[in-house]
Amino acid sequence: MIGKRLLAATLLAAASVAAGGEPAATASEVRLPSAEQVVYWHWQKERFGPALTGNASWRHFLAFLEDELAAAGVVDLKRNAWTFDRWETSHWPDDSRWGLEVEGEAVHVASFGANSGSTGPQGVTAPLVAYRSGDPVGRLAGKIAVMRTVFDPALARQLAEADYEYRAPPAADPGADASVSFRIFPQLMQTRELIAAARAGNAAGLVLVLDANRELATGLYTFPVPELYDVPTLILDRAAGDAVWRAAEAGRSATLRLEAEVVESEAWQLIGYLPGRDYGTPDDEVIQLVTHTDGPAVSQDNGALGLLALVRHFAAIPQAERPRTLMLYLDCRHFMPGQEEAFAGQDYFARHPAAREKVVAVVGMEHLGQVEYREEGERLVPTGRTDPSMIWTSDDPRLLGAAVAAVKAHRLPSAVIRNVARPGVHGRSQGRWYGMASPARTGGLPAVAIMGTMGGYWGTSGGVERLDPELFRRQVAVFVQLTAELLTLDELPARRAH
Repeated sequence: MIGKRLLAATLLAAASVAAGGEPAATASEVRLPSAEQVVYWHWQKERFGPALTGNASWRHFLAFLEDELAAAGVVDLKRNAWTFDRWETSHWPDDSRWGLEVEGEAVHVASFGANSGSTGPQGVTAPLVAYRSGDPVGRLAGKIAVMRTVFDPALARQLAEADYEYRAPPAADPGADASVSFRIFPQLMQTRELIAAARAGNAAGLVLVLDANRELATGLYTFPVPELYDVPTLILDRAAGDAVWRAAEAGRSATLRLEAEVVESEAWQLIGYLPGRDYGTPDDEVIQLVTHTDGPAVSQDNGALGLLALVRHFAAIPQAERPRTLMLYLDCRHFMPGQEEAFAGQDYFARHPAAREKVVAVVGMEHLGQVEYREEGERLVPTGRTDPSMIWTSDDPRLLGAAVAAVKAHRLPSAVIRNVARPGVHGRSQGRWYGMASPARTGGLPAVAIMGTMGGYWGTSGGVERLDPELFRRQVAVFVQLTAELLTLDELPARRAH
């Protein structure tokens, strides 16, 4: 009965958000943040630049999160910490530590290649060589390799048009605008192979050219994040890159400069608990709330702020009426050198395997409040729509039904709900489960997760001005409702591992 009251209170409070207002007052005083508070939280995240694990901005963001979570009622906050070698250079708009000249003529550089070593202040001067995938890497030795990523419209359509369980209509007429929602991600996936070729060929430097206009490429951060390597790398937009490609084909030389250093730094996962009624007893069951805390843009990653809003909501309900405990699992490894796999041994559950045994469900949130953009010359221009909110659920009809109901209730535009375990409504594959909470599937745990598509948010240039706070609130409202379902769900799987 308590669980049913919690769910009813949650639905009543969140229904007001769907209507565009503040959460309704209830006996449990549940609530969601105002749009102004959402903007303030994000300002705290980005006020000192990109929050990359170990740097000053990230440490400020984590301190802010710790204070806010503690104030909300989260207990037993702890840092699962270790040290690592952090590579650092200047970040956009400060390009004072990186540059490119072709025979004395300056080239506009959009960004640097993360973790790619250093040339020192003098730079490295060498012949340019145009490299296509599959070329012999031996021709790169001692030269500055120029490599292009390729935008594949067919692959972009495949990502955008994978089948689904339910698709919500957009907030505005799609029209004929070509958005950048799936332009950058497939190109970034190609950089791993190109970097490997430059390393294998002993290139003196690397210039990566993206099929993106100037504003889209500005401040772009390398992803997947490579381990530390010693081929100083710069990133160019398509116009600047085309010119350098032609210079390489003409046999010209260039000077590439990338000044950086490696500093031993501390990383930590932030762990904490909003206690349920059985907290601290053998009967306690835990719902893991997972996200990243590191990323270059305002919404890469702001999932911790979404979880903060969610926790504040449930903290307003008495502990005795919370059937399960909510566990905050804020991970820092996504933009560290080599990403999560490079630090698998430092993971909290690797160090504390018994903590995993109480986990009965998982909720993931990342990349919230994103609006859609299109290229217009060298600028990015909002299309008037939101980027799709991709929502995944595990193969449980109760969760699928709850997700559809929540999206409809809160009128979340452009939401796409997928269950990758089966064909979608058109009989086709529903694609992959990207991002957070997906490992829960291997352990048979019920899970839900949300992720924006990241079209205009891969670079450090994506600040608060690219945030839609009302969209953020609607996304949180949907996941408050889904978390309430998991808090009260009966007949959870007996297996508690993932």
